[in-house]
Amino acid sequence: MVKATPSGDAQSGVVATVLPNPLRVSITQNGAAVQGRTVTWTVQPTFAASVNPTSSTTDAAGIASTTVTLPAFAVTSTITATSSGATNSPLSFSAIATGAGLAVTVNVVNNQFQPAQFQIRQGGTVTFLWGTGSGPHTVTPVAPATIPTSAPGNPHSAAFSFDAVFPAQGVFQFFCEVHGSGMSGTITVVP
Repeated sequence: MVKATPSGDAQSGVVATVLPNPLRVSITQNGAAVQGRTVTWTVQPTFAASVNPTSSTTDAAGIASTTVTLPAFAVTSTITATSSGATNSPLSFSAIATGAGLAVTVNVVNNQFQPAQFQIRQGGTVTFLWGTGSGPHTVTPVAPATIPTSAPGNPHSAAFSFDAVFPAQGVFQFFCEVHGSGMSGTITVVP
């Protein structure tokens, strides 16, 4: 298995958009295209970009592809193509989200915030979403900030979520009162 030409690797785009070119791999055997081979596409970190489809089949030319949708925050994602038994499998691709969006979802899971650091545009909304089985956690601002907050001193467990709107530019740090500085994050609000 090799990256097809063009492969779609190392593209960048504005947050929350679909990359213009699909990611593509080629599978051959003894120089001939292999049709009907399954390729599975995965993303790391898991809370970042998404791919569609997550599994594709090589066509008559031996090509399998997927489309990447960038997340709502700036991050570099690694997309891995895997085909069982194929030489050189797995193959990795990168996709780079740039800029800041108006909406970001922060997953509160496994004693961490995902993502923990990101930019959002002024007036944007951050949704904090407790994952299945997650908790107890708080989202508590570091003074002098008063946002984001999930009600200090009152830890929540799944299922729980809340939204925080950021009307002014600045840097907003937050942490979980239950887990301290080991579970913290920073939101940078830009124009």
